[in-house]
Amino acid sequence: MTTSEAVSPRWRVRPSVPIAGLVFVVYVAIVIGLMRASGVGYEHFFDSADSTLRSAVLPLAAGAVWLTVFVVWARWDHVWRDARRLPTGWLLWSLPVVMTVTAVLHLLGVDWGAFDPGHVLAVLLASVLVGFAEETLFRGVVLRALRQGRRSEAAAALWTTLWFGAFHLTNLLLDEPGAVIQVVFAALSGLGFYLVRRGTGTIVAAMALHGLWDFSTFLSSTHAVHGPATTTASLLIFVV
Repeated sequence: MTTSEAVSPRWRVRPSVPIAGLVFVVYVAIVIGLMRASGVGYEHFFDSADSTLRSAVLPLAAGAVWLTVFVVWARWDHVWRDARRLPTGWLLWSLPVVMTVTAVLHLLGVDWGAFDPGHVLAVLLASVLVGFAEETLFRGVVLRALRQGRRSEAAAALWTTLWFGAFHLTNLLLDEPGAVIQVVFAALSGLGFYLVRRGTGTIVAAMALHGLWDFSTFLSSTHAVHGPATTTASLLIFVV
């Protein structure tokens, strides 16, 4: 670590894993606490516009405010944009591409007639907030902390991905027994979000893919039509 890294005139607090861990714990306490307080069961989060607003939108909005306040206060550099574009070959791009195709197919397989406009808007808002908050936390704060010091980029990417996957164990606090399985799928999708940030050099692209992925997942898990699009999307999940 260079002298300029040790003492930066921009930072209020030096980027480090313990600080990222503290930010993470506060985020989990806010979001999971408000989700439990909503009184809506995990499996019913997206059943209606009202349940979506109470159980997802409001908690995620509160978490997003906390993360924004921290990032602005801490003045960490390279949270939103990388210092330089890292090499990303076609093989690394393949995962984000498959994820995008899968999300589009899921949306094509949604029974849109079963939703009213307010319900779709609430789910969209929740998806945007998930993309913003979780990417700011993991591919922003956590990745920036892990990039500090002598770790390789591969190590930073790996630990960020594993941390993101393990984060979904907090769904056990929402009485969701499938949280253990979610850890694996979340880690793999988290790798895709990392690769989008790496390939574009900006966290905004990762937020967009994350929001699209969750929007398609939330809607298709609520009202889906069993047809070619849905079947193909389900098969592509295993490819991911």
